[in-house]
Amino acid sequence: MSFSTFSKSLPPSLSLAGRTALITGASSGIGRQTALHLARVGASIFCADLRPEPIDDRPAPKAGATEPLGSPARQGSRHVPTHELINRLGGKAEFQKLDVRNEVDFKKSMASAVELGNGRLDVMINNAGITSFSGGIEGESLDILDRMLAVNVKGLYIGTQLAIRQMMKQEPLAFPADLEEDLDANEEEDISSQPRSRPPFSEEQGPPATVGRLPGDKGGRGSRGNIVNIASIHGLIGGPGEPAYCASKGAVINLTRQVACDYAKHRINVNAICPGYLDTAMTVNIPEEISKQRPTYWPHRGSARDVAKSVMWVVPSLHLLLWAAKPAADTASSSSSLHAAGRNRYFARDAPWSTGTILALDGGTTAR
Repeated sequence: MSFSTFSKSLPPSLSLAGRTALITGASSGIGRQTALHLARVGASIFCADLRPEPIDDRPAPKAGATEPLGSPARQGSRHVPTHELINRLGGKAEFQKLDVRNEVDFKKSMASAVELGNGRLDVMINNAGITSFSGGIEGESLDILDRMLAVNVKGLYIGTQLAIRQMMKQEPLAFPADLEEDLDANEEEDISSQPRSRPPFSEEQGPPATVGRLPGDKGGRGSRGNIVNIASIHGLIGGPGEPAYCASKGAVINLTRQVACDYAKHRINVNAICPGYLDTAMTVNIPEEISKQRPTYWPHRGSARDVAKSVMWVVPSLHLLLWAAKPAADTASSSSSLHAAGRNRYFARDAPWSTGTILALDGGTTAR
């Protein structure tokens, strides 16, 4: 089934039709999977990366294999750029080369994404990032620190700043989740009849008396936009051999919380995802001695294939009513690009009151 056919078959509460997402690092891994999943439910996707071609995110070949990870022979059908694949499958996507460290280029990408969205940006996924494994701070050069901060912090900072500026110009739209059937029907009503939808968003419609407000809140429901920052569990806990990387991801987490605090009253959702230990192209070059120090309570590390064969989405029903929440550990799932993509879709579509949330996807690692 094509993306367009699938998205049209969805009820409004499950669809992102008419919404636009900008995703950095969209060519591979979590960024690619997130782009595909958002496109499948109707969103238009603006893919930004250093190159359109994906890097194979399957585990490294076994000893003695002749083809290195990422080679065309190993990639097979996975060589198709994300935006091309989305368009082939009936979705809508564009690509633009972007170095997230370059503010001028980022502004151009933002403008192009807004044009794709007919004047709106509904979802910003700050996914682009790099890592390094130096073995310890005593031997790690300041050049490595500069690179980590430039890409992982400055790049994400620019993306968040530009997204906030655009979203502040936009009027709030109802969350798709707000359009679902109200299951708390009156006793006199027949709940088996035609599903009832919530009324359209209205700034003049006040919330129930039991719901508190921040200064400047006019009431009603809806959001001006959603920002999802891809951090790491190494922003929550120490990671062996990665001092600069850990410092950069810790900065991402607290920046997420800070921006969420400032812009909750303006109805802009800002959340972060903290992936755990994955088998991806980004992690394939981890030294063996460091890899052994990365335990997960789950029997194996996450992979897209593991999750694709199981239940792709395990917590959409939670509908977290959280604001500036403490970190939460996902202790009952394997973490992977596909799984994290599902969580990104959750924040983009299903969580009207979730902002400032830091969600760990780590097979239980941070539960220790």
